[in-house]
Amino acid sequence: MNNASCVSVVIPCYNDGQYLLEAVNAAQAQTHPSTEIIVVDDHSTDPQTLAVYERLRSQGIAVLQTPPGKKGPSAARNAGIAAATGNYILPLDADDTIAPSYISKAAAVLDANPAVGICYCHARLFGLKSGPWELPPYSFEELLCGNMIFATALFRKSDWIRVGGYDETLTLGLEDYAFWLRLTDQGAQVQQLKEELFFYRIKSGSRTAQLAPENRHVRALAMVHDACADIFARHSGVLLQKIAVLQNDRARQECLFSWKACTPLFRLEWSLRQRIKKILGRC
Repeated sequence: MNNASCVSVVIPCYNDGQYLLEAVNAAQAQTHPSTEIIVVDDHSTDPQTLAVYERLRSQGIAVLQTPPGKKGPSAARNAGIAAATGNYILPLDADDTIAPSYISKAAAVLDANPAVGICYCHARLFGLKSGPWELPPYSFEELLCGNMIFATALFRKSDWIRVGGYDETLTLGLEDYAFWLRLTDQGAQVQQLKEELFFYRIKSGSRTAQLAPENRHVRALAMVHDACADIFARHSGVLLQKIAVLQNDRARQECLFSWKACTPLFRLEWSLRQRIKKILGRC
């Protein structure tokens, strides 16, 4: 297989066998000429899902498993990406789908501009809710205040290696947010295709639904804050300026109050960590 612009579609799955074939079919229907599919069994227990894995294996599709002792989207994606032969990666959750031209159009962007490290698109919700997924336009300043890049965006495997992959300690969600923060903080540019090419399923029990309660969402954000404390410390001035502008925006209020409270503390904490490291380095 020619890896010049080979794309590996990595599909983690935990007991989502009822939707998995739809995601795999969407990956197989891509117009991009060089695409591989890797399904990662995240220790599923559902008989229907296990049967689907066997069916996929019989069709020659790679079905791996999250390593023993590890579990969750970060660990599953990392396992799949580690085994991927493509130099571009597209994560796709087992209950979502993509349009046939998505990979081809996103790969063309990365092929044309080495400075672009993330390419995503407009998206549409389906399932319990339907309609356009209204997300703010990308800017790094906006990203500091909240995520607007969904997990199913195209990036380079070399960049995944460079930032250490997905953070497997982020077990409550938003692991893709921390991953985008790492990539963009290290200079990756972002480009969005102005077409609806990704379809995000809203279902009961989904991680998006589970994150809706304020306490769980804040806990997930706090874990991202801790994992990316160095980034927020370096950009705390920009972040606080952005909060001042957006504090009356009701749609962002839930996220912003936690940033406003935590950022000065993270800045102080990071400064103290660096001083301690310097002191220890002299001993």
